[in-house]
Amino acid sequence: MKNLFLCLMLIIFAPKCLLAQPAPVDVKIVVAVDASGSVDPTELKLQINGIANAFRDQSVQSAVQAGYHHAVLAAVLVWSDAAYPKYPTKWHRLDNPQSFADFAKEIELFNISAPGVPAIGGGGTNIGDALVYAIEMITKNKVTAARTVIDVSGDGPESRPWVKGAIELPQARALAQRRNITVNGLAIETDIADLHQYYQRHMIVGAGAFVERAKDFEDFQRAIIKKLLRELSSTPFAALGGAIPVKRREYMQ
Repeated sequence: MKNLFLCLMLIIFAPKCLLAQPAPVDVKIVVAVDASGSVDPTELKLQINGIANAFRDQSVQSAVQAGYHHAVLAAVLVWSDAAYPKYPTKWHRLDNPQSFADFAKEIELFNISAPGVPAIGGGGTNIGDALVYAIEMITKNKVTAARTVIDVSGDGPESRPWVKGAIELPQARALAQRRNITVNGLAIETDIADLHQYYQRHMIVGAGAFVERAKDFEDFQRAIIKKLLRELSSTPFAALGGAIPVKRREYMQ
């Protein structure tokens, strides 16, 4: 009886931080979507719908459920120039079919453009500013993850930010490396056929980082499904083929 009383007292007076620890996940990932001025509303919608459909895909869900914790934490971030707002979703714990369906539904709520509603994005392609925002999203979220990943898609290299003093890609990439966050790329090569090479040399970083390629925006959904399968799999990135891996000497620069 005395032991039971002591246990009850511990439960009642235990610090909240001990009682409300969120369950760990296998991967914490931000899917960062390019909405800069080079991406028109139709192309942005193809990205948004492609990501939503990717999280509905049974193979992606199976990859998550095969992990040690059978769960990942995911959010989507729509970005463009540092002068423009960022548009993040809430974080979603994905661990059953309904959670995937709810996340896909929230992704589809992004208003690309409509009467009386400002279009999302515009301006230059400030990848560095987007990366820093995604890094802070990951850092501020206290759920423990075996791996942390930022998945950046885009159709061009970084341009000079419109805002003076905005963080650019070299600094953001170094910050991701210091915080042990892997940055992967999805190069949409509608206009720049060798964009994947730029991503490989200047953007991706971290253990097993890689670049996936889409030949155009219509090919984006296929590419993002393939990419998420690799990122969310319990198998380390480096053990999976089919994309362009980063070379150690490149991301250590």
